[in-house]
Amino acid sequence: MYAELLAKSNFSFLRGASDSRDYVERASELRMPAVGIVDINGVYAIPRAYEVTKAITDVKLIVGSELTLSDHPPIALIARDRGAYAVLCQTITKLHAGKEKGKGSLTLDQLMAALEGDPRSSGLVAIPNHRPTTAYGPLKDFFGEKLYLPICQYLDGMDRERTEEAVETARQYDLPLVAHNDVHYHVPSRKMLQDCLACIREGVTLKTAGKKIFKNNERYLKSPLQVRALFKDLPLAIRSTLDIAESCTFNLSELAYTYPVELVPEGHTAQSYLEEMVLKGAHRIYRGIISEKVDGQIRKEFELVKKMNYAGYFLTIFDIVEFSRSRNIICQGRGSAANSVICYCLGITAIDPVRMNLLVERFISEGRSEPPDIDVDFEHNRREEVIQYIYQRYGRHRAAMVSAIRTYQKKSSFLELSKAIGVPVGVMSANALARDFDQIAGDLKSKRPLIEALADDLVDFPRHLSIHSGGFTLSQDPISEIVPIEPARMENRTIIQWDKNDLDTIGLLKLDILSLGFLTALHYACEYLGIHWHQIPPEDPETYAMIGRAETEGCFQIESRAQKAMLPKTLPVNLYDLTVQVAIVRPGPGVGSMIPVYLKRREAARRGQPYVLPSKDLEPIIGRTYGIPLFQEMVMAIAIQKAGFNDREANDLRRSIAAARSADGVSEVGVKLHAGLVKSGLPLPWIDELCHFFKGFAAYNFPESHAASFASIAYASAYLKCHHPAEFLCALVNAQPMGFYAVDTLINDAKRNGVKVLPIHPNLSDWDAKMEGQGRVRMGFQNVRRIREEDIRWMSAEKERELQEGDIQTKITQDEMKAHFLVLEVERAQEPFSSLYDFVKRTKLSREVIELMAMADVFSCFGSDRRHTFWQSISYHGLFRRAESSQLSLFEKDPALESSSDELFPKMTLFQTIVADYRALGYSVDGNLMTALRKSMPTLPKTTSVQAKSFPHGKRIHYAGILSVNQRPPTAKGVAFLTVEDDEGSLDFILKKEIYERYEPIIVNSRFLELKGSVQRSGTGISIIVSEVGSFLVEGESKRSITHGATSRMFGSPVGGSPNNHH
Repeated sequence: MYAELLAKSNFSFLRGASDSRDYVERASELRMPAVGIVDINGVYAIPRAYEVTKAITDVKLIVGSELTLSDHPPIALIARDRGAYAVLCQTITKLHAGKEKGKGSLTLDQLMAALEGDPRSSGLVAIPNHRPTTAYGPLKDFFGEKLYLPICQYLDGMDRERTEEAVETARQYDLPLVAHNDVHYHVPSRKMLQDCLACIREGVTLKTAGKKIFKNNERYLKSPLQVRALFKDLPLAIRSTLDIAESCTFNLSELAYTYPVELVPEGHTAQSYLEEMVLKGAHRIYRGIISEKVDGQIRKEFELVKKMNYAGYFLTIFDIVEFSRSRNIICQGRGSAANSVICYCLGITAIDPVRMNLLVERFISEGRSEPPDIDVDFEHNRREEVIQYIYQRYGRHRAAMVSAIRTYQKKSSFLELSKAIGVPVGVMSANALARDFDQIAGDLKSKRPLIEALADDLVDFPRHLSIHSGGFTLSQDPISEIVPIEPARMENRTIIQWDKNDLDTIGLLKLDILSLGFLTALHYACEYLGIHWHQIPPEDPETYAMIGRAETEGCFQIESRAQKAMLPKTLPVNLYDLTVQVAIVRPGPGVGSMIPVYLKRREAARRGQPYVLPSKDLEPIIGRTYGIPLFQEMVMAIAIQKAGFNDREANDLRRSIAAARSADGVSEVGVKLHAGLVKSGLPLPWIDELCHFFKGFAAYNFPESHAASFASIAYASAYLKCHHPAEFLCALVNAQPMGFYAVDTLINDAKRNGVKVLPIHPNLSDWDAKMEGQGRVRMGFQNVRRIREEDIRWMSAEKERELQEGDIQTKITQDEMKAHFLVLEVERAQEPFSSLYDFVKRTKLSREVIELMAMADVFSCFGSDRRHTFWQSISYHGLFRRAESSQLSLFEKDPALESSSDELFPKMTLFQTIVADYRALGYSVDGNLMTALRKSMPTLPKTTSVQAKSFPHGKRIHYAGILSVNQRPPTAKGVAFLTVEDDEGSLDFILKKEIYERYEPIIVNSRFLELKGSVQRSGTGISIIVSEVGSFLVEGESKRSITHGATSRMFGSPVGGSPNNHH
C-alpha cells in the first residue's frame, strides 16, 4: 500500500490542476488508504475534501500545508492531531500577517520561533523540499524523528543521481525517507491544463514557456502498485507514507466552536441570560400581554436553542444590534431569522413571526443539518463602524470576515487559456474574443475545441480570495486555531481562508453584517422629521393608494419597472399584500407560472369569488396566497402537514429544490412529496398544479420572512414619500448612490409632488442637501462634479458657528483634510462670503471646481448671471494664484473686473441654463430638461406620458424622452425594459429580444430617445411594446456633450475677448 501525502490542489493558485475533492475520489478508486492535501500557505481546500470523506469513508484525509520561506526551501507541515492543526493555522496566519496579499513568507528562524515553546508543535510532521540548501541539521534538532526527507521519481532521466544523493543525505542526518509523486493533478489528462496554468502564472505561452512547465506527464495521483514499482529499491520510503498516515488522527469534525463568554453576566449561563433578555423584550413589544400562542412559541424556541447550544450565537448578534442602537445606526434582520420569535423579541428583526404564522423550522430545527443564519442589514454609510466595533470588541485573533472565493467562469477561462495557447489577445475583452476568435487566432483557430475543453475543466477553479459581503465568524478561542487568517486587500480587513459554504461544511457559525442603502435614507428622513421609523403609522390608506398608482419612484423594493407594472394589477392594501408584492416580482414565481394564476385568483376574490382549497387544513398555509406556494415556508409546511415529512426531510426538500435550478431537478427531489400528497387524499390535478408551481423555486425564491422584512421597509419608504415628499427627497439625495433612479429623476418626481427644490448657495448650502423650511430642500455641494467632500466640509452647518481653531484642527486632522481648509472654516463661521471675489479669494478651491459652481449658477446670489460669473471666476482664480506665487499684496477688489458690464454677455436661454446645470451637477432645479428640449426642438413628438396613459389598448404611439432605467434581466430571455422620462412623468417600454439587439447601439449610447410602439394595457397599468428606436440630438450635440461638454462652447467669450485680456 501507499499514501500520497503531498498533493497540491487548485488552491495552490495556478499550480494545482485538480480540485481537492477529485483527489479523495481518485484515491478511493485506486484503493489508497489516505491522501494528503498540502497546498501552499493555506488550508483553503480542506473543507471541500472533508465533505467528500463523509461519503467516501475508506480514504483518510491528511491535512497540511507547504510553507514558503524567504531564506530556505519550502517546508511542508502535516498536522497529526488537533493541537498540531491549531499550531499550523496560527503559523500560516503569522506567515501572511503584514504581507502583501499573495506574498506571505517567513524566514526559517521566524518559523522556528513560531513553533518553539508550544508543546502542540510535537504533533507536526515536517517534510522540507529537498535542495542543497535545506538546513537538515537545525530542522533535525527541532523536529527530531518527525522530520522526513522526501524523494520522488520524476522519470526525467535524472532520477538515479537524485536518488543516490537523497539516500546519502538521509544517511548523513539519520533521516527516514518518504516517497511522494509531487502530485499537481489527479489524472494524466489534466497535464495540459496544468501547463496552461503555469503559463498564466508566469505570463508566457506554451511555445515560450521552456522550463516553466513540467517536462513530462508524471505528476498525477499514481496507484500504490505504480508507486511500489517506482520505489522497489526503497520500500521504507513507501512504508513512511503509511506510518505518517496512520499517526494522523486529526479530523475536521474535531473543530468545536465556542462562543464569546464576555457577553454573559456573572451569575448567568448563556441560556439563562438569553431567556431573560428575550422575555424582557417580549414584555416590551407585546406591552405586557403575552398570548398563549406567543408564549408557546418562545418556549419552543428556547428548547431548540438549548438542545443545539446556540444561545451564545443569539447573544452575539444581540450585542452587535445593541451597539448599533446605542450609536443610532438603523439595523434590521432579514432572511429566515425573521421566522424566529426570539430574534423578534431581541429586536434583531422587525416582523412578528407569530402574528404572520411563519415557520420557525425554516430558521432553526433539529432537522436542519446546518446552523442558523442571521443576516442583519445596517445603514450602508455606517456599517464600517459596526465592523470596527466587532474587531475592537473581540480582537482580530477572535474575529475575522469570511472570504468569498472568486472563481474562473467560462468566458474568463476561455480568455486566459487562449493567451496561454498563444492567441494574440492583447487587451481584448472576453466577449470580443469569443465572437471574433477565428479572425484573431489566425493559424491557431484550430485550437478552439481544445481551448473550450480546457475551459470546461478550469471553470470554478479559484482565482483569488476576496471579502464576503458581510460574513463574520467569531469565537471565544482564537479563530486562527480553527482556520488561518490573512489580510484582505481592503484596509483594516482580515479574512479567513474559508468561505460560507466551508463554514457550513465544518458546522461553524457565521453572522452577516450587511449594508442596505435605503436604511441610510430611512435614517435621514426620520431624523428630519424627528421620529423613529417604527413610529410610522401602519396600514395608511393614502400610502397604499399611491402604491396602487405605481407612483413609487425612490421607494425601496417597489420602484423597479417590473414592480411598477405589477402594482396596478395587485393593488396592495396591507402589509401582507406588500410582502407578496416584494416576492412575486422575481424570476422564481414567473418561471413557475405563478403570477398569472395569482392575479386571476386575487381578482376573483376581490369580486366575491374566493378560491376554495381542496382541504381546510391548507388554509393557514396557502389561503392568503390563493393556493399558490409563493414562499419556502409554504413548501415545507405542506410537506410536513400533508405529505408526512419530518423537519429534516422538509429542509432537505427546500434545499434540493433551491439547488436544482431546473425542472428536472425538481422532479427528482419531488417524487416523495408527490407520493405523500397523493396518499393524503388530495385531488391529483391539484397536486400536479402544485408541483408545477414548485418549478419556480428552482429558478429563484426566498423565505416569506425575508419578503416581510423588506416589505416593512418598502411600506415605510412609501409612507414617507406620500406624506413627507420633501424629507423623502432630501434623504434619497444624501444617501446616494442607491436605488434605480438618478438624482435628476428623483428631483423631477419630487417637484411634480409639490416639493420646492432650492439651488446650491455658497453661504446656505452644506455638503449634503438639507431641509430649509416646510416642503423645501436646499441642495448641497456633493453633486458638483469633481468636488471632494473635504473641499466643502468647512461649510457644514452641523458644526457650531463659533468654533475655536484648536477644536477644528482636531476634527479636520482626523478626516485628513488639507491645512488651508482649516482657516476657511473659521473664516466662514465668522463672516459669510460677500461676493464671488471674496469666495474665490478665501476658499482656494481648484479652478475646475469654481468653474463648475459658476456654470451651475451657484453664485447668482452675488448679483451676476452665469456667463459673467463664469469668466469672472477664471480671472479671479488666476489673479489670486499669481499673487500667491509672487507674494504680492492684492487690492480689496479688482476694479477692472468689477467694471465689466453684463451687457458683454448675451443672456442664456432656458435650454442653455438647464444644460449647464446638467454638465455641472447632473440635474437642474431651474426647469425640466424635456420642457427645454421641446421648446428648442419643435419637431419632437408631442405626446406626453400623461396623455399616453389615457390611450386605449393597441393605439400606436410616437414618444420622445430621456432614458432613466435600462433593465435586461437574465431570466427575461433577451427582453429589455426601459423607463423613459419626459416633463410630465415617465413611461415603461418593452423591447423584444430582436428589437433590442437591433437598436442596442442607440440605447447604450444615448439617453435621448424617440420610440415608436403600441400601447399595452393591463388593468390601470400601461406599457409600450416598442417597434422602433431612434436618438434625437440637441443642437448638433450628443448625450455626452449635454452632460460633459466643453464649458467654453456653452459660455462663449464675452464681446471684445476674454476677461483675462483686462489684465
